[in-house]
Amino acid sequence: MSDIQPAQPTLIPDILPIARIPRSTVGVAPVKPEYILSSRVPQPVIDDDAAECKTNNVADDPASVDVKDRRDGVEEDGGEGNKRQKLSKEEKKARTGQNKGRRFRAVMDEIKMCKSWVAEGKCDFGERCKMSHNIEEFILSKPHDIFFPSHVTLLDTPPFVPRPAEPSADESSDISTRFDPTTTCPVYEALGYCTFGWKCRFLGAHVQRVGESSREDVVPDALAPKVAGWEVVENPAKRAAVVAEGKQGSMNQLTAEECKALQRKRFPYPMAAKYLKSIDSSYRYDMAYRPPQPPAVKKSRQEPTMVMDEEEEMAMMGEMEQSKVEDRSGFEEEADDVPMRAVEKKRLDWRGKTYLAPLTTVGNLPFRQLCVDYGADITCGEMVLSQSLVSGSREEWALTKRHRTERCFGVQLCGGKPTMMVPAAEALRTVMTKDESRGIDFVDINLGCPIDLVFQRGAGSALFNRPNVLEKILVGMNKVLGEIPLTVKFRMGISKDELIAHKFIPRFAHEWGVSAMTLHGRTRQQRYSKLANWAYIKQCVETLHASAEETGLPAPPMFGNGDCFSAQQYYEEMEMSGVDGIMVARGALIKPWIFTEIKEKREWDISATERLEGIRKYAEFALNHYGADTRGVNTARRFLCEALSFQHRYIPIGLLERMPPQMNERPPLYKGRNELETLLASTDSRDWVKISEMFLGKSPADFNFVPKHKSNSYGSGEGGEDNQG
Repeated sequence: MSDIQPAQPTLIPDILPIARIPRSTVGVAPVKPEYILSSRVPQPVIDDDAAECKTNNVADDPASVDVKDRRDGVEEDGGEGNKRQKLSKEEKKARTGQNKGRRFRAVMDEIKMCKSWVAEGKCDFGERCKMSHNIEEFILSKPHDIFFPSHVTLLDTPPFVPRPAEPSADESSDISTRFDPTTTCPVYEALGYCTFGWKCRFLGAHVQRVGESSREDVVPDALAPKVAGWEVVENPAKRAAVVAEGKQGSMNQLTAEECKALQRKRFPYPMAAKYLKSIDSSYRYDMAYRPPQPPAVKKSRQEPTMVMDEEEEMAMMGEMEQSKVEDRSGFEEEADDVPMRAVEKKRLDWRGKTYLAPLTTVGNLPFRQLCVDYGADITCGEMVLSQSLVSGSREEWALTKRHRTERCFGVQLCGGKPTMMVPAAEALRTVMTKDESRGIDFVDINLGCPIDLVFQRGAGSALFNRPNVLEKILVGMNKVLGEIPLTVKFRMGISKDELIAHKFIPRFAHEWGVSAMTLHGRTRQQRYSKLANWAYIKQCVETLHASAEETGLPAPPMFGNGDCFSAQQYYEEMEMSGVDGIMVARGALIKPWIFTEIKEKREWDISATERLEGIRKYAEFALNHYGADTRGVNTARRFLCEALSFQHRYIPIGLLERMPPQMNERPPLYKGRNELETLLASTDSRDWVKISEMFLGKSPADFNFVPKHKSNSYGSGEGGEDNQG
């Protein structure tokens, strides 16, 4: 271990004024001279629009992507006849900031095993099954087990993660050469058994020779087949405890029947249909809901034909019609209910709580679980496209999954049409209130997404240009959600020269039934090219309180958002603006431990090994979520690299000459206090892959990670503005 000790935490007594930064040094991090390698090689400024919005599902549909979006990822001089493609100013602008042409293929095993055979030793398809049933051949074909460290002391010098000697390449036919008994399987540790059995890449943690158990707390898995004298084991006591405590798996799992009903347009939206019919008489209810037809019954030739007289036939028809009315009566009564006001819904007690913003791609379930571990109180899932949700997209519904440690969890919807947003809200309410294994605490509407692909479809911040449509969406969603609160996240406006959010706030709070709101202190046009305008956020808070006094109704919680990067900034901006709390977005991506700093009112000079432990936890959470087989490991690797593409931007506060750190500051080329700290600051994506290999094993030979965002040159802001963040 290095002799260098991390600096003591800097405590925040009360609200301290943020240090005034000389104009000549704006945008440059004040790194101490002894750590600077070259002041002439500044780190690039990153365009962070990719952190807020996701268009993967839209872009996957070629018909829904315009010409310039399809060109993304294509070299300018690689067109037909090797002629250089001339791009307009708008097209060049659209290409900067985001890597839209990224493609990540699923990494599979060389031999595809039958899941039923691996799990239970039987297959319903028998000889017709196209998958392999030879488990021994499968184990010999896959690489050696991955070593995953558990409760070990991480080092700040190579190899950083202590591990046993690497196994030598062995072509032996003995499958025991593929097992690593020193490894740990995160899935097995969490559940008491591994759902992937023989397919697990950490198999040595839960196999033993038949009849040679060295631990009293494990027993052979009764269903899993035995292979060449080896068997898969489980911990029945821990498994039972996990089931009893309700901690197995994630919440909000969509069933196959529900998904099929959505895809076939047979999912009921009675309240949404009635509302949409009331605002547009041309709306057709059967477009949203097609009742399932009973299967046709074939008559047997031997079956006698039932003969009814006219009275019996009329009576039977009457009973059938009455049953149809009764089946729909509950829906009609519910649809006639008066929309619930915000004060009648579940109370959102958010004051004084920390809030992790909805962050697409990077704000996935493992990342939210990590932030909760660091102290986040409120979490919101990635942005969900309402059209994909109503269409029964499994990928989109997967974004509504919730980890059981998330104490207050919401789903964010994005869309520009009432005909999609209102049914999507009712579908969420129907699915998420079915049983105790599901649940959401609020539904948030995205009114701030700035990217062109969303804006041009009338969604995100474009709804400010369509207040009548916005009203229909909010009133309809508020009606169909019942007791589930409705919240909004929005920007100051669209144009940098016209701030309009304050005009909508009274209507959000007292007309349209919004239970909480979050204001991002930038306009759609500014994106991230200017510092957040907290003075305007303060003005909006005053507008909200004045409206509450005028109407005599309580003001819903209002959060601010923008550039919060330290505990000192958090408390000063709260005091200055009067908000009930601050939603943390990029600050959490760059340093997830910011929630610990806020809770403990201190600036944490976190050591490199403590940061590496956070990365280890993320890998563990990702394996539990995505799976411990080959495909799950490499999916976890991809998202871990996504997280590292933001975390490498953290500058240790022990290296700074003044406090607090600023998010918009870029450092010169510098070295850390030890080798690990230097590695964690690397801007090379190949180093991020190396860090992932410490916990997820050797990456595939063709694995090439490309970050979601690109680097923009300093001073190339929107509309010619100086880029300061």
